[in-house]
Amino acid sequence: MKQVLSIFEANNVIWQSVFLRHQKTQNHMNRFQELCETHAPTLAAARNAIATREFYARWAEAPSGKIYGETANADGEVTFNNQRGNQFTRLVQQGDAWHGEEESPYGISMGITYPVSSAANLMSRAETAQKQWSALTADDRAAVLIECLERAAKDFFEIGYATQHTTGQGFVMAFQASGPHSFDRALESVATGHAALTQFATEQTWVKPMGKISVTVQKRFHAVPKGVNVTIGCSTFPIWNSVPGMFASLMTGAATVAKVHPKVVYPLAILVASMQHTLQSLGLDPHIVQLGVPSPEHPLTMELIANPRTGTVDYTGSPSFGAEVERVCMQHGKVCFTEKAGVNTVAVESVENLDAVLDNLAFSILLYSGQMCTAPQNFFIPESGITTPDGTVSPDEFASRLAAKIDALAANEKMAQTFGAIQNPSTLERITSAAGQGATVIRPSAALAQPGFENARSVTPLLLKAAATQRDIYEREWFGPIAFVIPVGDFTQAITLMAESVRSHGALTTSVYSTNPDMQDYAERELIAAGAPVAFNFTGSIWINQSAAFSDFHGTGANPAGNASFADLNFVAARYNVIGTRRIG
Repeated sequence: MKQVLSIFEANNVIWQSVFLRHQKTQNHMNRFQELCETHAPTLAAARNAIATREFYARWAEAPSGKIYGETANADGEVTFNNQRGNQFTRLVQQGDAWHGEEESPYGISMGITYPVSSAANLMSRAETAQKQWSALTADDRAAVLIECLERAAKDFFEIGYATQHTTGQGFVMAFQASGPHSFDRALESVATGHAALTQFATEQTWVKPMGKISVTVQKRFHAVPKGVNVTIGCSTFPIWNSVPGMFASLMTGAATVAKVHPKVVYPLAILVASMQHTLQSLGLDPHIVQLGVPSPEHPLTMELIANPRTGTVDYTGSPSFGAEVERVCMQHGKVCFTEKAGVNTVAVESVENLDAVLDNLAFSILLYSGQMCTAPQNFFIPESGITTPDGTVSPDEFASRLAAKIDALAANEKMAQTFGAIQNPSTLERITSAAGQGATVIRPSAALAQPGFENARSVTPLLLKAAATQRDIYEREWFGPIAFVIPVGDFTQAITLMAESVRSHGALTTSVYSTNPDMQDYAERELIAAGAPVAFNFTGSIWINQSAAFSDFHGTGANPAGNASFADLNFVAARYNVIGTRRIG
């Protein structure tokens, strides 16, 4: 009797365990179902926007207390200041050591250290987490990722201060670029990935009539990620350039390791930590998303790329290192998405209001001191002059008036934040080098005061005039506040030089000012054929530097500036394979 009771008790324990596991699974399913219902309107709105390309923004771009809470700004600044000089302990992931080397371009101390893990440990944890993550449905993953974004949006102000004091962006730009604009780009990748994954049925009872009989096969189709994703972050837009690849990979079933730039860790650390806690609270492995912090002993990038668990790599940064990333990815059979850099060009032939054009161009040059992959560099002006309602304006007059517009902005103390600070000291060296290349200096660069930050590394733009034949000078990318005015024979030559530059050196943006529809059509044909997007007659409060989520495809993948576009279907579909199973009976 005692033996029978013991067996009964053992079986009871087993059945209780099975029941509890089932109940836990059911609770998770119910939780995901609730999330799916909660975030369905957001997903539907995002999917509609990527289809129609109309304006849509999930998060408000103004750092307003009325929108985000009256104390949100102050609270974010307090959190930022409390984090300085301390270990960043919010990540769930564990490290083997602590390291940090961030410096504020505004001259204040940072002193934050982060947990460092080897590439092997990062990838081992990611592979384990990916098994759980890839087993979820596309609907569940989309809902979880939107929940991650909604919760992390509460950190926008801390993210803004973290971005300001690692990249040099002014606070408002840092808030917008690393906060709402980045999160919209992340949501765009989720919506695009969801659209790709749900374009076909995941299972079907397949019946083939064969005369008097038929054959029935049960078919299932699995979207299988190509491997763990590694996203290599940049130093100027750490979140904006990282989340498209991260969220495209996550949406399509992959775990991701966000390998940060050693000088700009804090902004992505906030986001990754928030995501890890959200995942954990939902009963998911927090290592689905990890932060890869490099150190002198573990630079990480090439080790992560070469790891056999890695399937896809996203890279933003310089063309030289980007080419090396592409080479190593090819060598190891990884799918690689790159946004490197190019030489962005402008042609000005005829305008309705030259002052409005100059205002727009001057602001585009100085915005974040030209440290944007979309900033204009070369301005081609016909030697015969620009046609305006008030007469013809020569290239020299155009250059002089552009310099005057920059001077006026630089003299306005309120504009200092728009200039921001220089992220990398090598950019200052680049300004000096550009001035000594043989082009004529129209407006020299000079130090710029940043109110409240007496040690800020901040300067005004350098404006040069080059001859059309000096292509060895102006067809290089001069990253930073450096621009060239280049007189050319006529508008046709301007477009020819622009197209040739795109094909040889790449471009993220091109811009054309012409009131002549035939010339606009000609420019559009030539520049699109060269692989670059083109903007016509931008004035007012829209600048060539800007790229709108859900509407603008950032990058084309069709020129040397990069092989990817945020976020077309190829940007998500190339991250997974569809594998089928068939059953009879």
